[in-house]
Amino acid sequence: MIKKKKIGVLGGGQLGMFLCIAAKRIGKEITVYSESSEFSAEKFANNYFIGKYLDFSKMDKFLNEVDLVTIETENIPLDTLHYINKKKPLFPSLFAIEKAQHRDKEKEFLNVVVGLRTANYRLINSYSDLLEAFNDFEKKTIIKSCEQGYDGKNQYTINSQNINEFRNFNFNDFIAEEIVEFKKEISVIVYRDIYGNVMNYPPVENNHKDKILSETIFPAKINKKSHEKAICYAKRIICSLNMVGLLAVEMFLLKNNDIIINELAPRPHNSGHWTLDCCDLNQFDNLILTICGYKVQQPKINTPRCKMINIIGENYNKINNFKDYKFYDYYKKKLLPKRKMGHLIKKFE
Repeated sequence: MIKKKKIGVLGGGQLGMFLCIAAKRIGKEITVYSESSEFSAEKFANNYFIGKYLDFSKMDKFLNEVDLVTIETENIPLDTLHYINKKKPLFPSLFAIEKAQHRDKEKEFLNVVVGLRTANYRLINSYSDLLEAFNDFEKKTIIKSCEQGYDGKNQYTINSQNINEFRNFNFNDFIAEEIVEFKKEISVIVYRDIYGNVMNYPPVENNHKDKILSETIFPAKINKKSHEKAICYAKRIICSLNMVGLLAVEMFLLKNNDIIINELAPRPHNSGHWTLDCCDLNQFDNLILTICGYKVQQPKINTPRCKMINIIGENYNKINNFKDYKFYDYYKKKLLPKRKMGHLIKKFE
C-alpha cells in the first residue's frame, strides 16, 4: 500500500508533541487540532488549527490537510469522531475509542467480550444505589464518572465517614467500583499494524500519588508467569478490539498473583515515556509506523533498568534536584497544581 504522509492529531498536549517529533523523524507531515490556544505541540507541528471539536467548519479545514487522523486523548465528542470517521481513516477505530472513553462500556467489553476480569463494579444512578454497592463491596468502594475521569478527576473514595455527604450528589453516568487489594499496579503497551502483527513493550511498574502517575519503573518486579500473562492479556485485548495503533493496558497484580484489568488507553500513555530513551523505537514512533501502513517489529531495549518520574505542578521548580536524569519539558506556560509539566528519565546499568 502507499504509505500515508500527512497525519492529523486530535489534541496538542505533550502526547501530541511527542507524536509530532516522531512523525517528522521519518519525513511525515503532521497537523494538530487543539481546543486550547496554548498547547505543547505548537512549535513541533507542521501546521495546526485551534477550535472546538464540535466546530465542523474548522474541522473540515483540518481534515483537508491530512490523509488520516489519530488521537492523543480518547476524550473527544462522539459526534466529532463519527464525523471524522466518514471522511478520513481514523486510528484507532471508532469502536476502540468508544469503549475506552466510557468506563461502563469498557468494563463490559473486557468482562463479557474479551473474557478478562476487572474489579467488581456497577452503574449507579442514586444514593440508594451507592448504599447498596457500598454494602455489597464490604465498604471498599470508589465512585468514578464514566467519562472524563483521567488522572483521578471525578473520582471519590467512599467510606463510612463521608458517605452521607453524597446524599444529594449527581450520580448521572457514574459507576461504583470495588476497591481491590493489590501488590502492584502494572501496565503493558502493545501495538498492532495493518497486517495483524502485534508487538509489545515489557510490563512496567507504576506508582501513583494523589491518583496521578508519579513514577514508572522498568522492568516491573514480577515473576515470569505474571510477566507473560500481562503481555498475553494486553495482546488479547488489542486483537479483540481489532484496532490498528497503540494500546496501553493498566492492570492490578493481586496478592494471589492473579491479574485484573483496570483501564485501557488506545493511544500513547504516560507509563510509556520511558521508551523515549530506552528503546530503539519509542511508543510514539511505533504508533506513527502502525497508522502509516508500516510493518512493525519488537522494540530493542538498550538498558537493564530505568525510571521515569513525572514532574507535576510546583515540582517543576525542583528539577535540578534530580541529578543524572534527562528532563523532558512540556512547554506549558501556566504552572498549576496537579498539572503534568514534564518528566525525567534515568537509565541504570
